[in-house]
Amino acid sequence: MPSSSKLRHAVPVSNGAPAALPADALFEVLLRLPAKDLCRLRAVCRSWRALTYDPHFAAEHKSRHADPLFAFTFRDRDSGDRGVAIVGLSGQVLRRIRISSDCIELLRTHLDRLCVIRKCKPSLAAWVLNPATAVAIALPGLQSDEFLGICIEHRFHWGSAFTHNCKTVTYAFGQVTSTGDYKVLRISHPDHPQPKLCADIITLDGSSQGRWRRKQNPPRNLKRNEIEIMECLAVNGVVYVFFDYDVMEPTSMAPFDLDTEKWMPTLRGPEPLRSADFRVYGRKLALANLNDSLVIIDNDVGVSFDLWFLMDHNRGLWVKKYRLSITQNCFYVLPLLILDDGRIVIFERVERLLQCYDPTTHSLTDVLDMKAMGLAESQSIGVYTGSLLV
Repeated sequence: MPSSSKLRHAVPVSNGAPAALPADALFEVLLRLPAKDLCRLRAVCRSWRALTYDPHFAAEHKSRHADPLFAFTFRDRDSGDRGVAIVGLSGQVLRRIRISSDCIELLRTHLDRLCVIRKCKPSLAAWVLNPATAVAIALPGLQSDEFLGICIEHRFHWGSAFTHNCKTVTYAFGQVTSTGDYKVLRISHPDHPQPKLCADIITLDGSSQGRWRRKQNPPRNLKRNEIEIMECLAVNGVVYVFFDYDVMEPTSMAPFDLDTEKWMPTLRGPEPLRSADFRVYGRKLALANLNDSLVIIDNDVGVSFDLWFLMDHNRGLWVKKYRLSITQNCFYVLPLLILDDGRIVIFERVERLLQCYDPTTHSLTDVLDMKAMGLAESQSIGVYTGSLLV
């Protein structure tokens, strides 16, 4: 807790009269309130506003309110606007932020920022959102000459990739571990006449004035056909993209370093995997970020799925830590994080359910029904790690 001198500074005298409560008592009282209520109470007086904006208070409040926060998309029934809602695992909707009148998707992230993509024309509209301030920075649209004037007619979507009859656009959003900079990687290619992949990157500088910078072309073996779109995820400053199973080992990935902005040597996945053959019906590999670890989900639909954790990137060391016995809608289950008590929070994307899986008892419990709450208009979800009091 901050020292008493810092508290007195954080709770100034209002209109020449002493505060109704001693500074340390007010500090303790307000700490017990959820962030949603504190944001409203900032309007009570300048002293309360100063206290709730104080970094020491925000840090202490976050440590006491350890309820994990998740981001879901929603559609306002009255206006039709789409946006992002921040929801606690307890079910409380802490904040709703309107983004656009068009359908939107969230990239899967574990950060204090979120990346939102417009579904119908992802190459022309994307935002990076700070839920604490409700500020959404619009990213520049795709401006390369080879992509201008392309007619967009058809769309297929899964995860963070968006496919048109003329091009595929895949986004990944991450943070450089050494500097804290936020960057967005965009991988795109036209279907004709030369189906080559292109990579662009942009660094968020607090405004919408940043520009996409063309980088080294991605490896040609990345997955890029219209049905099997790219599985792409950023973890600890590195973006991982699966290779096409027709030309490479199905567990191999192309890593992209957000710091150096260069493609790294191929990372081979664990072997053997039950779903290594992508062409076997009902089996699929996917990527997840569990508590800042890259995880391969080895999914044997209708039976179970294994979680392989990357322990050492340089050595290519993987360890299978969990086998989850989940049979219903197993193909659409996405692990999100591991709680302090060992339970695993997962998102069931068909029914839009947040569930908790207990590895010790192999039991699955429904926690939140996002459909019933009017949330999760899409199958996308993000884990929000920031504080709404910032």
